[in-house]
Amino acid sequence: MKAMRTGQVLLITAAALFAFAGGGAAQSPVPGPTIEVVAQDYRFVGLPTSLPAGSRVTLSNSGAEVHQIVVARRVDGVTQTWDELLADPDPVASGYITLDGQLFAAPGQPADGWILLARPGEYFAVCFVPQGLTAFPDPSAAPDAAASVPALGPAHYLLGMRQEFTVTAAGSTPGPPVMPTMAPMPSSSPAP
Repeated sequence: MKAMRTGQVLLITAAALFAFAGGGAAQSPVPGPTIEVVAQDYRFVGLPTSLPAGSRVTLSNSGAEVHQIVVARRVDGVTQTWDELLADPDPVASGYITLDGQLFAAPGQPADGWILLARPGEYFAVCFVPQGLTAFPDPSAAPDAAASVPALGPAHYLLGMRQEFTVTAAGSTPGPPVMPTMAPMPSSSPAP
């Protein structure tokens, strides 16, 4: 249950960031490749195991649900695993990670913008969107409209939509893409 609350807190944080910040716009001294990551239900396809600094990440959605990619960098010297960092109520405020950016894409659509990976280090890509969200919520909808929203499932990262990767020195060669695997099936029974 704590993982669900943490995921919900991170989703709210990610949504707030989305409202106030777009895709990466900072300049890198050495431009790298642009990598198109494809969001599927519930995995990222095309994200290599390593990328050179200066790379840009874009997102397109081939799934049936809304997806996002949030890219975070583990602060140098931090030894917690990504699972431990995801369980932290606010790993940004704790000084454990920095957020490099995020992109959202509706089903069948590309996201606007890109995320610049400017610094070498250990990174994580994750989707905090809850299972079952098939369209972006309408912020202008009447308050009663919330009653008609279907119950949503766990955050996509809990279903396998997450990936670790490394950003290497500028000018290096990208590593191989992670081979897609089948995402775990969501459990229909409540966790104890």
